Amino acid sequence: MVDLAVSSMALAVYARTQQHPQAIIEASLTYQRLLGVAQERIVSGETISVDEQNLDAFLLAILLMGRYEGVMHRSNDIKSSGSFKSFQSWSHHDGAMAILKVWKGNPNRAPATKIIQQTRRGLIRSSLLRNLPLPQWILDGVCFGEDAKGYDNIFTRAVNLHHAMLSLQENDEDHTAQAADLVLELRKLEEALQDWVARFPSSWSYQRHTLTIVGPWPRKHFFSPVVLSYTELGYGVVWSPYFATSILINSVRWRVLKFSPLKRLVGSLYEQQQLECISQLSAMADELASTIPFVLGRIKVLDDSDSSSRQPSIKLNMKEEIKPHLASLAVWPLTIASSLEGINIRQQLWFRCELATLGRTLGASVLECAETSEWATL
Repeated sequence: MVDLAVSSMALAVYARTQQHPQAIIEASLTYQRLLGVAQERIVSGETISVDEQNLDAFLLAILLMGRYEGVMHRSNDIKSSGSFKSFQSWSHHDGAMAILKVWKGNPNRAPATKIIQQTRRGLIRSSLLRNLPLPQWILDGVCFGEDAKGYDNIFTRAVNLHHAMLSLQENDEDHTAQAADLVLELRKLEEALQDWVARFPSSWSYQRHTLTIVGPWPRKHFFSPVVLSYTELGYGVVWSPYFATSILINSVRWRVLKFSPLKRLVGSLYEQQQLECISQLSAMADELASTIPFVLGRIKVLDDSDSSSRQPSIKLNMKEEIKPHLASLAVWPLTIASSLEGINIRQQLWFRCELATLGRTLGASVLECAETSEWATL
């Protein structure tokens, strides 16, 4: 299965990025073969009794099938942002969820592999995008080899609280007490996120630079003349989801405060908390936007070992095309930032434009929808 999944995915990406009609046909034929093989194995019950190696193969193949659907997405597949939940790719996520549940329910299961970990992370992300609750069995990351106090636990809780907020919005009953509890949980979660980032080594910290380029701003890959640099690419890749997750937490808290009866009960305290959320949303969106040029390789840190200056120098790198592996690193933080309420519209439009641009780089047609009305608001 994996060889067919990789082949269909590779052909699809090549077809989209190179505008190659014959490759589209070959990708479609290979994918149809893959669907047939997957269906046969699922009907035969092979997924339930597979060993560790074959389980990884099943999960990898299914996730690649979901990626294939994202690459081959057509604009008329989703007629509005409200129908985003019906996107074809989600059926593959449901399949991966079912297989992972079987693995989790096996008392004799082997320790979680990297593919099992990545599958769970992907399913938690897709639950956020689909506004679905997380099943109870997937919440404990320790069973999947995750750190109980690490980022995974914080993000999982954030996704759960996001859905709790949506459930309150849909409830016509008096939910003052639930709203107050939710606001408190969100404040605690933001504190946990800050504690997590406070444990970063000092070598992971970033430097702030102001470009001397004349405006206008924003522009492609640069929201403003302010950019952040890191000593290693990996450090920027770790900070980006921190910024995005803080945006998620504060967006949810802002929305709870916005629609809940708390406004009439706590008065000035309510207004103070709303301003606090808006301020944090703006700050984190700025930091994320300022990190994107570095992650995409648009700026380079120079070796200033002979310089007396404490701050490293940078140079622009605008001539090279963005490498796909760098583009893929920025997709998820941009997806969060482009889809949440409470962010300044100017910032959000830039995030969406960047995401659509990276979609063209990666051949992921579904990401190109970020610039259209099809893009969902979470």
